[in-house]
Amino acid sequence: MGEGVIAGRQTWKQNPEGVRRAILEAATAEFANKGYASTRVEDIAQLTATSKRMIYYYFSDKTRLYQEVLEAAYARVRAGEEALDLDHLPPAEALRALVEFTFDHHRSNPDFIRLVMIENVHKAENLRASGLISRVNAGAISKLDRICARGVAEGLFREDVTPLELHWHISALSFFNVSNRPSFSESFGDALFGDAGQQRLRAQSVDAVLRFMRRDDAAPIMTPTSKETPMVDPELQPFLKVWNAKWAVLPPGTSPADRRKRFEVIAAEMRLPTPEAVDCSAEHWIDSSAGPVRVRVFRHRDGGVQPCLIYMHGGAWMQGSPETHWDITARIADWNRQTVISVDYALAPERPFPAAADQCLAVAHWAKAQAIELGIDPARIAVGGDSAGGNLAAVLAQDLRGSDVTVTAQLLIYPACDFDQSRPSYIENAEAPLLQVKGMDTVNAMYSPDVTQLRSNPRIAPLVADSLADLPPAFVAVAQNDPLRDSGLAYAEALRAAGVPVTLDQGEGLIHGYLRAMDYCTASRVRLKQMADWLKAQG
Repeated sequence: MGEGVIAGRQTWKQNPEGVRRAILEAATAEFANKGYASTRVEDIAQLTATSKRMIYYYFSDKTRLYQEVLEAAYARVRAGEEALDLDHLPPAEALRALVEFTFDHHRSNPDFIRLVMIENVHKAENLRASGLISRVNAGAISKLDRICARGVAEGLFREDVTPLELHWHISALSFFNVSNRPSFSESFGDALFGDAGQQRLRAQSVDAVLRFMRRDDAAPIMTPTSKETPMVDPELQPFLKVWNAKWAVLPPGTSPADRRKRFEVIAAEMRLPTPEAVDCSAEHWIDSSAGPVRVRVFRHRDGGVQPCLIYMHGGAWMQGSPETHWDITARIADWNRQTVISVDYALAPERPFPAAADQCLAVAHWAKAQAIELGIDPARIAVGGDSAGGNLAAVLAQDLRGSDVTVTAQLLIYPACDFDQSRPSYIENAEAPLLQVKGMDTVNAMYSPDVTQLRSNPRIAPLVADSLADLPPAFVAVAQNDPLRDSGLAYAEALRAAGVPVTLDQGEGLIHGYLRAMDYCTASRVRLKQMADWLKAQG
C-alpha cells in the first residue's frame, strides 16, 4: 500500500496523498470482496492504520468512498488505454493492441471486474451518480472511433459497426473471461485459466474481433504480432511511457559513465516520498580488499535493536546506487521496522568482478562487527537485492555460508543467477520492456572480462555452485515478461533440491524492474509488501 499506512496515523499530515491512495486501495479490495452493503468503514480504517474520522475527512461518507473507488478503477483502465500510442499503427494492428490491452487489464485486475459486477446488481446507481465516469469513458470510444475511421478509409473494416458496438464486443470477451471464471471452472475445469490457456483465449479474442470487423471483400487481416505475445499488466504502460521518454534523451552508444548520471537524475525525478518513520541520513565508508565502499543506512525511527537487511541495488553491475533504489529500501525499513544497509558497490567496467562481490562481503562482516553501534541484532541479518543486486545477494549468501555471519534469509528479486541465454525466457522476452537481450553480452563482459567465468565461477553465476545446501531460506521473485525469468526459476528449483526453503513469486504479468513502477502499478506495491512480510517472518 502507499505511504502513510504503516508509518502511523500522524503521517497523513506529511503525506496526505499517500494516505488517500492507501485508503482507496484498501477500500477497493474490501468493496470488491464483500460488496457495498457488507463492507465496513471500520475494517478499512484498520487495514490502513487510520480512523473512520480520517476516512470521512477525505471522502465524506461510505457512499462517496465507494463512488471514488469506482471512479479510480475506471480511471486506471482508461489511463492505460490513453498511454497506448496507436495512431501510428495500421488500423488492424492498432485494434489488436487495444483488444490485447483490454484482455490483459481485466485478467490482471479481478477487483475491477467484481466492482463492475456489484454495480450491475445495484443497477449502476453509483455510476450514474458519478459525473466522472462518462467523461473518463469517452476517451475509450474516441480512440476506437479513430481506429475504425482509418480502417474504413483503407477499405479494411466494415462501415456498419459503430465504435460503441465494437467496444461492447471487446468488453464482453474480456469481461466474461474473469467474471465467469469460478462457475466456468467448476463446470469444465481450470485448464483455460492457466498461462497457456489464457494465451490461447487472448489470441482467439483478437482473432474474433478482427474477423468481425473485416469487410467481406477485404483480404484476410494479418498483423505482424498475430503470434502469441506476452501479457503485461496494463498498469505498467503509463510507467513505461514515462520511463522510456526519460531515457530517450541519451543517444545510442552512450558511455556507462553517462548512463549512470542519467539514471541518478531519473531516479531522483521519480522518487516517491520517503516514509516519515525512516531515517535515511546516515552514511558510512567501509574498508575492503577492493577499496572503500559507501553504504547508506535506512533505519526505522522506533530505535532499539532491529533486524538488518543488507541490500544490493540493480543496474547491470555498471550503474545504480543506494539513491536509485531508495524507494525499495525505505519502504522495507518502514514496513518491517528494521535497518536496511544499502551498498554502493564498485561498478563495471572500470571496476569489474570481483570488486563488487568482495565489497559486499566486507560490508556483511562490518555490519556484524558494528552491530551494537548500528543498533542491529547480529543474529538477524538478511541479504537481498534486485537484478544484478539479486545476483550479488545470492553470491553473498554463498560467501557467508559457514562464516561467523549467520544469514537468516535471502531476498532475490528478478535475479541473474546464470548466463545461459538458451533458456526459453530469453527467446520469449528478447524484446521485453525495460530489459532486452540485445546488448547483454556486452554488459556481461564489462562485469566479467574473462567471459569463460560466466559459465564456471559461482561468485559470478551462483547457479553453477557445486552445492547449494545449508543456504538460508530464499524468496525468489521473477517476472513473467523478463529474459532473466528462467534463470531465477532455475535457481529456486536448485535451492529446493538442495533442501533450502524457497518462496517463489512467478510475477505474472510483470516485467523486469517492476518495483520501479510502484507509483503506477498496484501489483508492484503489493509484491514489495509481500516480500517485506516474508522477510519479517524470517526473524
